[in-house]
Amino acid sequence: MDSLYSMLALDEAEQTPGKSGTPRVALTDQLDLQETRSSVWYISPGQQTTYHTQATQEELYFQIQGPGQIQLGDELIAVPERSVIKVPPATPRRLFNESNQQHVWLVVGAPPVENDGRPIQ
Repeated sequence: MDSLYSMLALDEAEQTPGKSGTPRVALTDQLDLQETRSSVWYISPGQQTTYHTQATQEELYFQIQGPGQIQLGDELIAVPERSVIKVPPATPRRLFNESNQQHVWLVVGAPPVENDGRPIQ
């Protein structure tokens, strides 16, 4: 019988660089997720992620530690700690950290397709 759950302690999880060089914990791989593609992103002071859209994935951005900032199209939005933003696939987006402390985001995309992000030049 399959296990009823999986658990991962983020403090002990393996961090790898994401496409934009942002350190992340790839929850999809480490928890063997089947229905979402999920990661925890660590955004350092002064850092931003790649400006991009998704081909098919709807994404949730949950601000765990911040507050954070997200650019959606031409709008820069302040995201209070413990807030969630849903972003449709075609919406251009990137995360910013203009503070002096690290920001931590949980990013969940569905359906769980690989290499769905499309950088905007």
